[in-house]
Amino acid sequence: MALSLVKNHRPHKSQSRPVEHRLIEALSTLTDPAARSSHRPTISRLCRLAGVSRNTLYRYYPDLAAKARRLRRRRGSGQVAHQSLVKALRAEIAALRGKLAQLATLADHYFTAAEEQRALVARRDRELAALKVGSSPARIPR
Repeated sequence: MALSLVKNHRPHKSQSRPVEHRLIEALSTLTDPAARSSHRPTISRLCRLAGVSRNTLYRYYPDLAAKARRLRRRRGSGQVAHQSLVKALRAEIAALRGKLAQLATLADHYFTAAEEQRALVARRDRELAALKVGSSPARIPR
C-alpha cells in the first residue's frame, strides 16, 4: 500500500523540472535588472525561488552558489561605493558648516567695526558742530 502512494505521488509543478534548471532560472531572476530593487541576491532567496534546500545547492551545485555569491558581492560593492560617497559628502557638509561659522564670525566682526566707525563719525560731527556754533571762524595765516 505504501508503494502505491509513492508511485502515485506526482511532483509539484516547479519540481518536475531538473533541479539545475530551476536554480539557473532562479539565478537569472535574481540577476534581472527589473528585480534588482526588490530582491537582494542571497543564497536563501535563490534556494526559495528554485524550491531547493541550501544543502542541495552547496553539495551538488557549488558553481551556482559561487555565482550567487559573486552577484551579491558585485551588488554589495555598489552599496559600498554609495556609502563611501555619502560619507564623503557628509564630511564635506561638516567642513562647509565650519566655514559657515567662521564666515558668520567674520561678518559679525566687520559689522561691529562698522558700527564703531559710525559712532566715531557721529561723535566727531557733534564735536565739530559744537565748535562752529560757539565760535567765529578762525583765519588761517598766510
